[in-house]
Amino acid sequence: MPRIARIVATEYPHHIVQRGNNREKVFVVKKDFEKYISLLEKYSIEKNVVILAYCLMPNHVHLLVKPLGEDGLYKMMQGTTLCYTQYFNKKNKRTGRLWECRYHSSIIDGERYLWTVSRYIENNPVRAGLVKNAEDYLYSSARTHILGEYNTLLNERLFDEDEESNYKRFISGGEDKMNLSDIRRQTRLGKPLGDRGFLETLSKKLGFNLAFRPKGRPKKRDVSLFKND
Repeated sequence: MPRIARIVATEYPHHIVQRGNNREKVFVVKKDFEKYISLLEKYSIEKNVVILAYCLMPNHVHLLVKPLGEDGLYKMMQGTTLCYTQYFNKKNKRTGRLWECRYHSSIIDGERYLWTVSRYIENNPVRAGLVKNAEDYLYSSARTHILGEYNTLLNERLFDEDEESNYKRFISGGEDKMNLSDIRRQTRLGKPLGDRGFLETLSKKLGFNLAFRPKGRPKKRDVSLFKND
């Protein structure tokens, strides 16, 4: 099957997922998590990419980012993963690939789904049974968004100060299973997460048509208007 061309749009939030090769662990001890975070901070600043939310799981990474320049997202991920692989292989006296060949990405309709995707990311450790509450996990942005913990990696606020209590209630509330499925599918397929209006706006920005009219009866919900959803 041919690769799906990765779609990137500057000034739009993107959900990024990168997994360890064969789903193996890429973070084993505390220093591993800290090393990746320091590299991500370095390259996000250098390549002009805003970090809105993140979660480092033992065998994969979730990021909610906003690239501000051309090729910034790719170069940030390339620099971070290559340098981290060199560190990890040297420390563990190993060779070969550490990550899957490509990271997965999905452009997000920020007006409709920004908090939903951030909640999905920050609740990963809860769903995996690693912690009871999102803010209990040390290697995610939840501690900043819920507890107000200082974090130099997050270089743009996810919400205004007067929205902080609303976000705390939102992230601790139940997650809609359909939303979870939508986020996972669109990210895996590299397709935007948004309704028809969002795709039309995004199409104009990118200069090519992303939307199409599905065959048969219209669906009740519009997540993405790509084929093969």
